[in-house]
Amino acid sequence: MNLFEPDLASVVNLMPQKDEIGQLLGTTAYWTASVRAMESKRNDRLISDQWAEILAGDVGAEWIKQRTADAVLPIVLRTRYFDDFLQRIAYQSGIRQVVLMAAGLDTRAFRLSWPESTRIFELDQPEVMQHKNQILSTDTAKPNCERHVIAVDLTGHWLDRLTDAGLDLRQPSAWLLEGFLFYLPAELITRLLAEIALSASGASWLGFDVINSFMLTSTYTRSWIEMQAKAGAPWIGTLDDPIGFLNQYG
Repeated sequence: MNLFEPDLASVVNLMPQKDEIGQLLGTTAYWTASVRAMESKRNDRLISDQWAEILAGDVGAEWIKQRTADAVLPIVLRTRYFDDFLQRIAYQSGIRQVVLMAAGLDTRAFRLSWPESTRIFELDQPEVMQHKNQILSTDTAKPNCERHVIAVDLTGHWLDRLTDAGLDLRQPSAWLLEGFLFYLPAELITRLLAEIALSASGASWLGFDVINSFMLTSTYTRSWIEMQAKAGAPWIGTLDDPIGFLNQYG
């Protein structure tokens, strides 16, 4: 295992406590929705999300006002990359169970097409999922799959809740952890990945984005790192060798 826990005082002092993690992840969900809303208005858009703007609300609208298109481009590319990833394994590899960890205000169940009998499981905090479901219900949005919503804190016990909702661990599945691991302490990152790796059956897929330690200190990323910290959502969690870490779990 090759892990890195930042030892810079300025970073360590920003490390959130367990009860703060949920709050900041809830806030960043609105930010990400605002990025999808902005991208959806472009003629050459890479994402089309008709619900993103209303989901982002005032919190997301205020945040995106202070960002340039170039600044949020990585979020756009990340979203499209994982859209394509999930669609490919659903249609080409026959995956019919998709688990979206910390799903936030993502609308993949609604905005993407899915093969018949696909089941999507969305896990996130109760407050986030309540807001999301209220908006989507009001807008009479219809999912293109069998959608299961699980309101749960991912820093606690979540696997039993997931299987109770219908996930069959004996069948191949896809797991996506998008846009939130870098907000977590390193030990929680590795715990989540290990739990998934030990629980999922063979032929399952895992997708996630994570930063390495250089991201926290590089001059190229300094402005973004400082912005995140000032906004109350510092990046603190890193994984320098994700391939080596996952190899331990087959």
